[in-house]
Formats: sequence, structure tokens, C-alpha cells
Amino acid sequence: MAHGLASKGIAVLRYNKRTFEHSAKTIADPNHTVEKETTDDALAAVQVLKKERKIDDGQIFILGHSQGGMMVPQMLDKDTRDSIAGAVVMGGPARTIQEVVLDQFDYLFSIGQLAQPEYDFYKEQFSMLNDPNFSGDNPPEEFQLGQPVFWDSINDIRAAEMAKDQSEPLLIIQGERDYQVMADSEIPIWQEELSHRNNVEFQLYPKLNHFFTEGEGEMSTPYEYFVPANVPEYVINDIAEWIHSKPSMED
Repeated sequence: MAHGLASKGIAVLRYNKRTFEHSAKTIADPNHTVEKETTDDALAAVQVLKKERKIDDGQIFILGHSQGGMMVPQMLDKDTRDSIAGAVVMGGPARTIQEVVLDQFDYLFSIGQLAQPEYDFYKEQFSMLNDPNFSGDNPPEEFQLGQPVFWDSINDIRAAEMAKDQSEPLLIIQGERDYQVMADSEIPIWQEELSHRNNVEFQLYPKLNHFFTEGEGEMSTPYEYFVPANVPEYVINDIAEWIHSKPSMED
């Protein structure tokens, strides 16, 4: 994507997440949060771009994929310097991460990609997260899904609802074969929550999975992720055309 957008005249700053570059430090951090993992570094990257002489600092857009897409509204909320001109949400959940992941488990179980014991385990674990009394500081003894404080920081995020009262333009794109963030579940919520806004655009792609690569069949499977592929040029074109159109803030 970075090469594709650059070929369309759009400078791109991409970077690896902290959890990739510093996985051991992340695991050892008892106070690891989604802000540390996603939001803070995206905002830092924006400030790096603002200092670059060849960058139009009035036209800096952020693009978030999956969890990154879900956190876009929080990034916009925390952009206190008003440095972000707009954002692209790629396969970003509209609902809470728990709701989205439970749908994933249901699908994987239905196609035999998740055994009954694993399915039961995850359902039980996520029921703890959905308990209003769940506390990262004092999680249930049976909780085994990693850092509880991280879940505290993310399990109430409802991206579409957060974006409802924001003014930055959005391009929301989604693969219709995505089983991790299902278009039929998420896009209607995005559309309903943002129906009053006139600077939000949607684009669905019938052949694309969660990685925004093409495949066959009604719904993708985990096996597709092992097949090397590029994001199609038509996705790059759609993003580039939207950015070049210089979508504006709502009044």
C-alpha cells in the first residue's frame, strides 16, 4: 500500500507497531494499553510528518487497519493540535472488540477451524470481559487472555459511536469476504451512526478479505492469509482519489 500510494503522489510514513518491534517489553509491561499500542504512536507519527519540509502539513491523513481502524476515532479525539485532516478506516470494527471477536469464533467453529474445547474456552473468557464489573486491576482468577489492563483500555471502545460527533472526513472501506470484521455486521452500524454526516464515504469490495487481498467464495478462511498477495490497485486508487479530493471538515 505504501508503494502504491506513493506512486499516486501521496507520501506515506509507515511503521511497525510496538508489539512487533518490542514484543518482550510489551508482554512485560503490566500497564500496557491500547493507547500505547496504537493511538500514541499514530499521533507521534503525525507530528513527525508535520516537521518534514516536503509534506503539506494541512493535508496529513491517518489510515488504520483492523484494530487501528477501530482506534481512529480515539486518535482524532486526542489530536489536540488539530493536525489530522481526515482518516481512512480499513476493516475497522464499529462495535466493541469483544462482539467482533465472538463473531469470529462462531464462524471459525462453524467451518471446523476451532475445536469445541477452544470455542468453549474463548466464549467463557469473553463473557468475563463483558461483565460490567470486570476490572483490569482485579481480574477474575480464571482470566487468561493476556494483560487485563489492556482489556480495560479497549473493551468499551465503540468506534462508530465515537465518530458520530466528530467533524474530520472519513473514508470507510471494507472487504465483503472478511470473516474477522464482517461487513454485514459492522458497515450498517457505521452507516447508521454517521448517517447525519456529509463527509463520510463508504466503499465495499466483494472479493476482498481482512487483509484486503482477493480470494474466491462467499467468505474467506484462515488459509488465505498464507497466500502471498498485494492489495489490488483499485483499492489504492480509491484511497488516493479520496485524499486528492481534499475532503473537508464539517462545520
